[in-house]
Amino acid sequence: MALAEQLNFETNTQKALDLIELSLPNGGMLDAKMGLPSGYAGPVLRGAKSFSFKTATVDLVVQELAGEQYALRFGIGKFLKDAITKGEIYKEGLYSYFMLKGSARKKFDTLGRMHLRQDQYSAFYTKEDDCTADFEKNTEFRLFDVFYSPMLLAELSPYFPEVKKMLAGEDSSLTYRPCRMLPSMREITQQILNCPYEDDTRQFYFDLKVRELLFQILRNAFRERKSAIRFTSWEKARILETRNILERHISQKTPSIKSLARQVALNEFKLKAGFRQYFQSGIFEWLMERKLQYAKELLQSTNKPVKEICAMVGYPRTTNFITAFRKRFGVTPGSFRRE
Repeated sequence: MALAEQLNFETNTQKALDLIELSLPNGGMLDAKMGLPSGYAGPVLRGAKSFSFKTATVDLVVQELAGEQYALRFGIGKFLKDAITKGEIYKEGLYSYFMLKGSARKKFDTLGRMHLRQDQYSAFYTKEDDCTADFEKNTEFRLFDVFYSPMLLAELSPYFPEVKKMLAGEDSSLTYRPCRMLPSMREITQQILNCPYEDDTRQFYFDLKVRELLFQILRNAFRERKSAIRFTSWEKARILETRNILERHISQKTPSIKSLARQVALNEFKLKAGFRQYFQSGIFEWLMERKLQYAKELLQSTNKPVKEICAMVGYPRTTNFITAFRKRFGVTPGSFRRE
């Protein structure tokens, strides 16, 4: 693809995050508008610098925020024509990408290719590198990036000895290979993107949450994989199919483990062990989390009565739904909607 429209922007955040250049197929210069666009209804990264780009080719909003030892970037948008973004990583640290919606294909000069799908994340430690990324045409994506400095990583080295080796350049057990997001990771990213605080309290909140997210990344990389069970390609495919079946049951009665095992032709032990290994959650817990997150989205984006939403996420009784929602989010569905 020949270079055409180019998108370049510089912020303080780029002292940490990779520099980005967007190449599009129909010539001309694409200028960024400062601030969030009129009518924007997506998540807001409070305190961030915002940029928007809207043409016949792209509809994109980027929000960036720099902390003392970390940097955050949230991108939401859609490419209406083929496009490739070019990035330049020039600062040493841990880079993590969380695909909240859609998918992206990335290529790093030193690390190779990566296909990041929805509900997956990638984390790796690097010094300098060049990369490109392209997104599926006409499909909305939401990508949340976090950069961690070596100094911040060192804070967790007493709990993860592997970090010391990584910082010394002796070992890098972290891999850029995409992994499934833990439910806790998704929750933390949503808390960051929906921060309710202002000023100094907000900064303290972000400082805390980015460290929580880093802890989850390191724990998943260095602790959980040591007890991994090996599965054949066929068994892995059947375990992944289990998730697809559960997705179709978000608004239905929860199937039994016995029924699921029969549908995917695995014994119950392998199904449960495999599901926990690949999705870092029990089957029931994973489905309940998805039901409650879906209910939360409905409460935010629709005016449907709580009773109707309760039925839509497969809860037979409204009282059970309210109890589960309050236990998970700390407020009742009605109170959450009024906030």
